[in-house]
Amino acid sequence: MRTRGTPGVPPGGLHDPAVIELDGVGFEYASGGRRTVAVDGISLRVARGGSVAFVGASGCGKSTLLKLIAGLVPATRGTVRVDGRAVTAPLKNAGMAFQNPVLLPWRSVRDNLFLPLEVLRENGDPRAGDRRRWEQRAADLLRTVGLTGVEDRQPRELSGGMRQRVSLCRALIHEPELLLLDEPFAALDAFTREEMWELHQALRGRREFTTVLVTHDLREALVLADTIHVMASGPGRIAHVHPVPMPAPRTLADAYGAEATELIRAMRAEIRPVGAGS
Repeated sequence: MRTRGTPGVPPGGLHDPAVIELDGVGFEYASGGRRTVAVDGISLRVARGGSVAFVGASGCGKSTLLKLIAGLVPATRGTVRVDGRAVTAPLKNAGMAFQNPVLLPWRSVRDNLFLPLEVLRENGDPRAGDRRRWEQRAADLLRTVGLTGVEDRQPRELSGGMRQRVSLCRALIHEPELLLLDEPFAALDAFTREEMWELHQALRGRREFTTVLVTHDLREALVLADTIHVMASGPGRIAHVHPVPMPAPRTLADAYGAEATELIRAMRAEIRPVGAGS
């Protein structure tokens, strides 16, 4: 059975403790002497420890919205708050992973994982701590994702799926409260992508963090998110909200079951209505 909510309002209502709050958020940019509105009127709350996904057609503003939450671009309207504070600069306590793992080719896996440590030290952040603690965290994370023993390898010695696992570990090694994922598994084959879904759930089971996912893969959104926001374009806005009815963690059987298939069918119709295009 499909459940539809009010755009921008989580299933628990407006009084859930929220780590992310967007109030009337919009973003526009100049292009060819014209002002283009990329997203407009976005209001939503994400509860601490929750997981939300943004889906929609290309150009609907999904990645822009993620950048606004991360503080990588400033909102031109409205307010973005994380942990009750307005976001005016790139977030320091967030982990990010993208479609391209962006591992430094001249560094070992271990030294790639330690990049957040170096950034924290450069900024005098007390979370940098003792390197030995980071080495233990790195070993624990690599063990969780099935990469024990690769610490001294370089990225060129790893498969695409292994590099993406390292990227996910790097995003989590400094124990962020917020994990931001922008099409992180899109370049992987179907079987490796499903393995990454299971690994993400295993990592969430070990330590609570809030996840914001941008993806074109509706099944991926269903597996990894508690709430799915379907975005429409012209300008980008939240058109539909779907609380995922299946309890987490979700198995592949859940992902391909009748309930999941019905929800995916409904979202697909919302993104590309019958008769739209050729």
